[in-house]
Amino acid sequence: MGCRCWKQDDLPTFWLGARFFIFWWCVYFRKGLEMDGLGGHGAPDDIFRRLFESLPVGVAYLDRECRVVIANPSFTSITGLDAEEISRTEDPPFADREARSRILDILNSGNSSSFEHICTRPDGERVHLRTYVHPLSSGPIRAQIVSMDITEGKEKEEMLRSSQRTLEKLVADRTSELKSKNEELEWLLYTISHDLRAPLLTISGFLGFLREDMRAGNSRRVEEDLRVIETAVNNINEMLEDTLKISRIGRILASRERVPFADIVNEALTLTREKLVSRGVDVVIDGDLPVVHANRLRAVEVLVNLIDNSVKYMGDQRSPQIHIGCKKNGETVFYVRDNGMGIDPKHQSNVFRLFYKIDSRSEGTGAGLALVKKIIETHGGRVWIESEPGKGCTVLFTLPVASKEENTDQK
Repeated sequence: MGCRCWKQDDLPTFWLGARFFIFWWCVYFRKGLEMDGLGGHGAPDDIFRRLFESLPVGVAYLDRECRVVIANPSFTSITGLDAEEISRTEDPPFADREARSRILDILNSGNSSSFEHICTRPDGERVHLRTYVHPLSSGPIRAQIVSMDITEGKEKEEMLRSSQRTLEKLVADRTSELKSKNEELEWLLYTISHDLRAPLLTISGFLGFLREDMRAGNSRRVEEDLRVIETAVNNINEMLEDTLKISRIGRILASRERVPFADIVNEALTLTREKLVSRGVDVVIDGDLPVVHANRLRAVEVLVNLIDNSVKYMGDQRSPQIHIGCKKNGETVFYVRDNGMGIDPKHQSNVFRLFYKIDSRSEGTGAGLALVKKIIETHGGRVWIESEPGKGCTVLFTLPVASKEENTDQK
């Protein structure tokens, strides 16, 4: 019948009784060894030998050369060595170089002590042990060794540490996400309070003009006042809609898919065809565009905004052109390049701000590039511009790209 080896969790209830037994076993066993080298054969020795062999922890005795002279079945079970293999081994078979050094240090000190180490069994399995070393001062036996298999306890500790690391990472990620959301909220509130001030001031001012013109009975001026106020109200409505659109991007982007970037380009060109044709813009598209992991709708929205901007700021270019492609140099970078007016360096750090407009007279609210930045960053990418006045503008951005294996699977 197999021997049950005690685990780390069994130690508190076992150790006190084991120490009592081992003390008496040492007395009898050492006497026997001194008499005939193998232990006596009287009734007391027979009883203690049976107890020794039934111990649920590994117990072994080392001679003056630190070789194992006898070990119980639990010890052979822990080490994976049989009795003959143990007796043929010059050094303690359950200890590597570091553990043997620890045993010798304890023996030389003359004081009992314990330590943890790893035993590599003949089949390659690594077992965590806690080994107690009890030096004996005289006789042929130099030390008593008690080893307990604590592998299960160590595995539980590692699982606990792993779970703790995972939990700490989740908490850190969540904290970072909440911090980012709070900063974004503060940014949106600041932007709204700052940029809505202008149309509100317009409304407030023209309400005064409206009162005066109504008192004077000037119907033409009243119509002009109402038109200006209506335009300001419409601007406020558009700005609020754009703000809401940006704030919702994180939730909308939850659904992503593998989609060929060429399909995204084609959809964007379909949506902007009228503007491109009316301005006579020639569009060039690279042929080797990769597959990306993206929310298809929002990726199309990025290109629509970039194409609209290129058309809007084409200036008096007689041969307007937009080039859409990508370049690969360690990472895949997509770009939309035009040969329009370009952007002055003093504006380049602000173009991705919400409601920022290079030309205050241009159409729209100035939220297009802010929307592009938000979508790209929510995908884990980045966006920037390269431009010089009079030499066109290139907007570059990154998106998660599917690997070649994924592209092959998709086909």
